[in-house]
Amino acid sequence: MNKKLAVIASGWHYSSHFYEEIANQHSVEGWEIDLFIISHRHPENEHTINEKTHCRNYEGDDPLLYLDKVMYETPITLKELKDLGWKYVEKPNTIGDMEIFNQWSEDYSYSDYDVFLITHDDNLILSKELFLDVLSKDIPLHKPIFESKYGVSGHQFKTEIISNNLEWMFLDNGYSEYISKAFTPRGSFSFYKKELIDLLPNQKFPMDGITLTRENKVESTTYRELGAWNTNAGNFRNVLYDLNLVEKTNWLSSSKRVSKYCIEGERGLISSNKCGEKHYISSVKNLFDK
Repeated sequence: MNKKLAVIASGWHYSSHFYEEIANQHSVEGWEIDLFIISHRHPENEHTINEKTHCRNYEGDDPLLYLDKVMYETPITLKELKDLGWKYVEKPNTIGDMEIFNQWSEDYSYSDYDVFLITHDDNLILSKELFLDVLSKDIPLHKPIFESKYGVSGHQFKTEIISNNLEWMFLDNGYSEYISKAFTPRGSFSFYKKELIDLLPNQKFPMDGITLTRENKVESTTYRELGAWNTNAGNFRNVLYDLNLVEKTNWLSSSKRVSKYCIEGERGLISSNKCGEKHYISSVKNLFDK
């Protein structure tokens, strides 16, 4: 019997490049891959389209703005998404990031799957070998060294490079040790094993302490106004500590938000950099200088 991967994407920005690249990944022997959109606004809503008009019209030579154009050059319709194989589910716009798994599991049984990719839809996918490498290849991964824990916030670890043996429980896109809360996952592009979900209370990601919702709102807002949603990243980090899963956490790269497989956008754009990661711009540029 084949194993199964569920890709669960938050439907908000609707980068056509993202949805097409994920749908056209190379197949993986012994695996079935199902694609789901948990939509918080319609792909053909006027705000969805108009917010990215400036990206489509960009004619300059700034590399980050050019990547925004690549992501949004063509608006994508609901019919096109379904034709690509995406299952479309509308849910209230409550909390971002891992909450979309909680919403997805209202309609589907997580126990039918072995691995989950929970992802935003403003990520630039760079390789068609993402699933092939993550699920079946001996690629190098970065692993925290538990006994090296240090830092003012106590969330920094030295790392070592290991071979992908599929023994990880949580595989994140990238990790930058210098960040004071380095071990806090961003929750924008991450793989989770079913065995990890088994260990969560009620098999849901904890959303404790978050009261902000944006139900019935269809316009994007600022980074600061959504800051309360970052709490779920801290909640999940604490779960990894509580369940002794630090050493079952791996990363695809040593640069947070940037790997050879995916550049994570911020509030819809590659060119938006308000999180303060000093490596981000140079890491993105280095990908294309090699």
